[in-house]
Amino acid sequence: MRIFRNELNKSGGPMSKEREKVKCKTELEFITEVADDCVANLKDKDREHLIRNPYAIDYHFSYCLYIRNHYIHNRDFSDVDFWTEPDDLSSEIIRMIFAKLIPEYDYDNQFIENLFDDKRFIQLRQEYRAIYGDYPVAMVEEYKEGISFEPALFMSEISSSNNVDIDKEIEVSKKNHEKSCAHIEKLLKKLAEKVWRLDQLRQTAEECGIDYEELIPKIQEIQKILFEDREYIPVEVCLLPYKKAIGQKRYIEYRRRLSKLLEEHPRLMEKLDLSYFNDRVLAKVVLKYRWPLGLLPQYQDDEVMVRYSLSHSGEAIEFASKRFQNDREWAKFAIEHSADGTIMYLDCMKPYRKDKELVYLACKVERWNFVYVDKSYRDDFELAKLCMEQVGNLNTIYEYMSARLRGNKELAMLDLQEDFPNTEYYSSKLRNDDEIAATLFRIHGADSWAWHYMSKRLKKKYKIEER
Repeated sequence: MRIFRNELNKSGGPMSKEREKVKCKTELEFITEVADDCVANLKDKDREHLIRNPYAIDYHFSYCLYIRNHYIHNRDFSDVDFWTEPDDLSSEIIRMIFAKLIPEYDYDNQFIENLFDDKRFIQLRQEYRAIYGDYPVAMVEEYKEGISFEPALFMSEISSSNNVDIDKEIEVSKKNHEKSCAHIEKLLKKLAEKVWRLDQLRQTAEECGIDYEELIPKIQEIQKILFEDREYIPVEVCLLPYKKAIGQKRYIEYRRRLSKLLEEHPRLMEKLDLSYFNDRVLAKVVLKYRWPLGLLPQYQDDEVMVRYSLSHSGEAIEFASKRFQNDREWAKFAIEHSADGTIMYLDCMKPYRKDKELVYLACKVERWNFVYVDKSYRDDFELAKLCMEQVGNLNTIYEYMSARLRGNKELAMLDLQEDFPNTEYYSSKLRNDDEIAATLFRIHGADSWAWHYMSKRLKKKYKIEER
């Protein structure tokens, strides 16, 4: 997330200087103090972003990271009596910030917390403002006032008291949560009605000569996606199949809105009528991922679209037509663009598991492909070396090499560069090798579990105490 980038750059980790003691008596006091300071230092664009997007989880690795580094990791909490887990504290602080920026956001209200933790509400809230010029404050207030909860203790109160009936508090919390969720669904239904404006949709359909009754199944589909699949889609997209009738301007606008949602949530395509993706622009939005090509047979033999799909995820070749799978140049192209996965395990790549050029190429892209190529390569020193030089990938191929190569000292020395050396698979000669032991000790020290498989002589030499 670009927003708050400057803050992250200013505080990339815990400060090394002496930590300032926290003097706040309670957790709430600390949370409030930090939130006040954050709000006071917000830039206008950041303030507006928070007001528009009050979805706490989205900030865990951005603004909340800044909060943890700037206000928590560099503070001394030794004199306080409250729970100081950094992730939990930063989560509560961002919620307090929302409460200070958004009138209807009550920090200590369970209904409000659950409501703003529902991504559907955040989306509908944004849509409401785009249509009506302001957020649905009155509606939220109405529903907030219309719900009451059984009295319940805060987690801090539960943890600090010895006279609490835990089971009772859990039951109360469960009942309150269920009541809150049921109330939220009612609010979302009302808000969706305001946002979708079905009367206006009917009017648009009539103006364009479209039978509104034909739209009802697609409208119901969109409603189902919101209330059962918990994903919001603008109802206007149901007009996309009527491109000529609605005109180019409307079509481009509705397509843009759906494209934006698919960019953020590509799995939405699985919930939609796949006829929407007869539009090549919409199809390209989802074909950036591996699996959609399998859902869109109209593009599986289309050179332009197959190339586009493979260029983003080479493994999508498993869904391309046989014409592409059986063409070595297309297989090579797929391998070159398969950096995020292991392509040789695919059934369609079986014909190429003996092809030396493609085998080497695949293993250069991702060493785990070594496991799936023809077993004759298990004794290929140069290929094994190519794979072992890719230090840092946990998918080490050491155990899959031939016995001859597992006894090769050069390959073992490469393996020692890994976070978790595979001494278990070394030959007995290597397990008793002084240079191997010296390297193991230099890189990993005496505590590494990798010493377990080394010879008794070397463990004695380096005073390894096994637990």
